[in-house]
Amino acid sequence: MHRLLKRQIRKFLSEDDQEKMKGFLEVINDAYVDFDSDIKQIENILEESSQELFNANRELERRIESKSREIESTSSRLESIVDNINEIIFQANIEGEWMYLNPAWTKITGFDLWSSIGTNVFEFVHPDDIELCKLKLRYLLEHKEKTNHFEVRFVTKSGSYKWCEIEERLIIGEDGKATGLSGFIKDISERKSLEEEKNLTAEKFRLIFEKSSVAYLIIKESRFLDCNQACLDLYGVEKRENFIGKFVRDFSPEFQPDGMKSSDKAMEVIREARDKGFNKFDWMHIKEDGSEFPVEVSLNPVQLAEGNILFVALNDLSERKRVESELIMAKEKAEEATKAKAQFLSTMSHEIRTPMNAVIGVTHLLSENNPREDQLSNLNILKLSADNLLTLINDILDFSKIEAGKIELENIDFNFRNFINNITAGFYMKAKEKNLDFIVEVDPKIPAHLTGDPTRLSQVITNLCCNAIKFTDQGRVTLKADFKGNSDDRVKLQFEISDTGIGIPLDKKDQIFESFSQADSNTTRLYGGTGLGLAITGKLVELMNGNINVESEAGKGTSFFVNVDLKISIQSKPKVTFTDEHFTDCERIKGMHVLVAEDNPMNVLIIKQFLKKWDVTYEIAKNGKIALEKVQEEDYNMVLMDLQMPVMDGYDAAQNIRKLKDEKYKRIPIIAVTASAFNEIRAKVIGSGMTDFVTKPINPEELYLKLEKYAN
Repeated sequence: MHRLLKRQIRKFLSEDDQEKMKGFLEVINDAYVDFDSDIKQIENILEESSQELFNANRELERRIESKSREIESTSSRLESIVDNINEIIFQANIEGEWMYLNPAWTKITGFDLWSSIGTNVFEFVHPDDIELCKLKLRYLLEHKEKTNHFEVRFVTKSGSYKWCEIEERLIIGEDGKATGLSGFIKDISERKSLEEEKNLTAEKFRLIFEKSSVAYLIIKESRFLDCNQACLDLYGVEKRENFIGKFVRDFSPEFQPDGMKSSDKAMEVIREARDKGFNKFDWMHIKEDGSEFPVEVSLNPVQLAEGNILFVALNDLSERKRVESELIMAKEKAEEATKAKAQFLSTMSHEIRTPMNAVIGVTHLLSENNPREDQLSNLNILKLSADNLLTLINDILDFSKIEAGKIELENIDFNFRNFINNITAGFYMKAKEKNLDFIVEVDPKIPAHLTGDPTRLSQVITNLCCNAIKFTDQGRVTLKADFKGNSDDRVKLQFEISDTGIGIPLDKKDQIFESFSQADSNTTRLYGGTGLGLAITGKLVELMNGNINVESEAGKGTSFFVNVDLKISIQSKPKVTFTDEHFTDCERIKGMHVLVAEDNPMNVLIIKQFLKKWDVTYEIAKNGKIALEKVQEEDYNMVLMDLQMPVMDGYDAAQNIRKLKDEKYKRIPIIAVTASAFNEIRAKVIGSGMTDFVTKPINPEELYLKLEKYAN
């Protein structure tokens, strides 16, 4: 029996009673047992539910703690963002007092943040902007706007004002009534300053555009959009409305002076301007009264928001064309006069030379015909006068040739030592006649053979030596030839001709190279001469691409310095020993592999014979196109490139080789083979990318030296 039931029965029933009620008690006992079982089940359920509730409570506490940390972190980040944002975030109550301001308030205005909260907003607004603020607030209260955007000036702690942009909206309470304002305030003072500067600049350029004396015009799609007053004046237009909106064709003749239709040419020059970014050209326009006038047009394409326009500057050429026409006429007359003068001088010089030759010849014959002593003296005077006159005629003839541009310099090889000896041979005797010392000094470093115009160079040095002896009465005359350096195949020389003669006054030094001019008016009377000698000398040195300078002191002497740059002759270069069979020293070029681009069979045959003797292998290309292909197919140490070939000439072939991508094509020596003088083709040869040249007919020594020079 259930313990609880048994305890109660013992307390209230006797054993007899228990026996009598045994069946009833058993039923009750069963109920107790069932109840106890239910209680245990409920306890188990409560225990399980209690554990689940405990677990759920712990999870909830954990989540609450995590969310709290997340909220705290987010709040910290938001606070940091708000504190560091460059715009002022504000709240104000409906009475206009600041309720909240972030730190940007202090950055922008300079006022303390906490001291400003609680103060009236209008204390910080420019007096002229207060009404605008009130008007904008009324719009919000009357529901005319949901959000306000406007610009006002806020005072700063320094007393100055800053332009700010405000964005604000109403704060609505639970009762639906407005309780205040919130929004942003952005500092736009820098933008305002830039806008003001931009407006000032725009106004300044507008004034420049309008008031400029240069005619300016703005065109879009051949239509006049705008212009200044100078432009209206240029076209003779009184009313702007008669010009703006018109087209280029309305103020242009049908055809331009070159024969092109104005409409076609306009499209062409506009296209060029857009391609190059600028175009300048001459154009014929028509004034409002129908008269034509020339202008210089400068087209400048400009990209604007509204599309492409052309900014045009116009310059009236009427006066310039008139002056040009007059100058052309004056130039033609001057050229005719110069030509007539040169022709006259040339004719007269030649005409005078004929009887002068007769005079000199007869004088020479008479002097050999055993004349008496008094006759010989007269003949010597006659001969000296005739020689001086002939020198004068030669000077005039040379000067006329130089002025007419008919002097052409030769380019020939000459022996420099023989050249100096020939010049100086006659001067020793002339100097001796005046009891002067004539000294010649030649720098041994000067190559023995040079290339140039020895005749004209001799004329320069002879003229200077003659003058030196003529203007020196005692002392000496010195001719020095100095080596001043060399580069590649050229040498720099300086000739110094100095004397101890009468000298040149400092204020006359600039005049001595002028035509028909001498340092002193007494010079002609005392020493003779025309004053053409130094003028001719200066011109000849200039033709040689040299320069001439003078140093002098009156009464002490003069020194002339002539600097020239001459080519070193092949005869002065190191010789290679040559026999009928072979060059005896050709180790440096032995084994070279050369491409010969040449279409002439005879030239090919000659080059092949030389290359075979020197153990140089070769390939032949009959034109530049084949040469270009072969260079890409095989490695060569050098290309011998003829300049005149069919299909593709040597210039184009060299340029195309240099354009190939591999670096070796930039380095490979390309030697031009030409029959022309180097001075005539140098710019074109070098410009096309070639390295050097050899001349035709091919000199084996020259070809060998080129191979040796570029062997590595």
